[in-house]
Amino acid sequence: MDTEEKYMSHLQGVVKIPTVSSVNDENTDWSQFDRLHQYMQEAWPLIFEKLSLTRIGKASLLFHWKSENPKKEPVLFMAHQDVVPAIHEEQWSHPPFGGEVDEGCLWGRGAEDCKSVLTAEMDAVEELLEEGFAPDFDIYLSFGHNEEVQCTPDKKGSVLTAAYLKEQGIHLACLFDEGGNVEEGRAGEPPLALVGMAEKAPNEFVLYKDGAGGHASKPGRGTVLGDVARAMAAVEAHPMPYRLTPLVKAHLKAVAPLQEEPLKSIAGHPKKNWKKLVRLAGNDRILDALLHTTFAVTMAEGSSQANVLPSHAEATMSVRILQGDTVDSVTRYLESIMPDGVKVKASFAENPHPAGEVKGEMFHLLSKTIHEVYGKDTVIAPNLMLGATDSRNYADVCDHIYRFTGRVKTNRWGEAHQVDEKMPVDKLDMPVKFIKTFLRNYEAK
Repeated sequence: MDTEEKYMSHLQGVVKIPTVSSVNDENTDWSQFDRLHQYMQEAWPLIFEKLSLTRIGKASLLFHWKSENPKKEPVLFMAHQDVVPAIHEEQWSHPPFGGEVDEGCLWGRGAEDCKSVLTAEMDAVEELLEEGFAPDFDIYLSFGHNEEVQCTPDKKGSVLTAAYLKEQGIHLACLFDEGGNVEEGRAGEPPLALVGMAEKAPNEFVLYKDGAGGHASKPGRGTVLGDVARAMAAVEAHPMPYRLTPLVKAHLKAVAPLQEEPLKSIAGHPKKNWKKLVRLAGNDRILDALLHTTFAVTMAEGSSQANVLPSHAEATMSVRILQGDTVDSVTRYLESIMPDGVKVKASFAENPHPAGEVKGEMFHLLSKTIHEVYGKDTVIAPNLMLGATDSRNYADVCDHIYRFTGRVKTNRWGEAHQVDEKMPVDKLDMPVKFIKTFLRNYEAK
């Protein structure tokens, strides 16, 4: 089996195992995680032989490659084992847990998010072991089991793993997690490496109102559900104001040369062209999300029967908080725009962590490695992740968190959580090469 076939076979093996996570542990099929762990032991035997393994929580794994002569702080690579469900399987071109290869891609749930990250990290470390690599620093591999769901800290695999490292007195030089990739440039343009330096904080807020309820034949002047509906409308009519954070400013200036007009000129000088940037954001969901804390009303609940007036009504929002805002400041803002009687509470609350620095020794080493692997002309852009990752839970044990996988993103990708998620098989070697090169560069530093 050649190298490309090996990488493809490993990704096939893990995609075929439906490690679907759930908010409630009792609804999770833990036997599938057992299957995955058994497959990993068969696919990467040297890792299981040479590295120590600590099982954390229900199914999280922490591998430790202990250096015989440690001189530097450790490095950690991470990914998550779990995937979201594939509810409407009939909509898929290929079975979501079939791991089929067609049209140059491997199809299946988790192929992109993020089992291809897990297999690349395992492949890289297995090969370094085969090659006799002897690092003067420890290496960790951390694979969470419930990244895809919101749960309490006492059950969150990444929270428990970070706490374990802190208890052991471990402080990491840097860590890498899912997030940014290297995007292929258009004809004549260089590749673009997006390095996630921060992420917006995922929160859930509830708008609610209580009332007396009653029979629907006597509604009076309205219901509590109607009041909550007006609150929902108020949220969408009054988004939080736009702001230009230092990270987003740096990102826009870095990617500007690769954009088409008018964004090219505007992004090159975002502060000077602020009014124009704001107008563009009104029609661009990604740009809009980069510039402010966002509200997305996703669920609503009232009465359980059509002829019963609800005594309680509520709407749940996914709120992504931008650096500079907090749970308290967002709560105050929402309360200021609510109709009379509608209340606000945060059912899952988390403040955003500060953005990392795009300077210093570790970022320089990362940049050097990117240019070695993907070409000297590769544009490196610091990035704000709009979604959340497990890496944010490691802030107490790591100052340099890079949401960057080393994968090469092409127009053949099937995006995360969508029907027909897929990954091109001819690029699976690139993240392996990136990880090995970074570790060798750090060892030589």
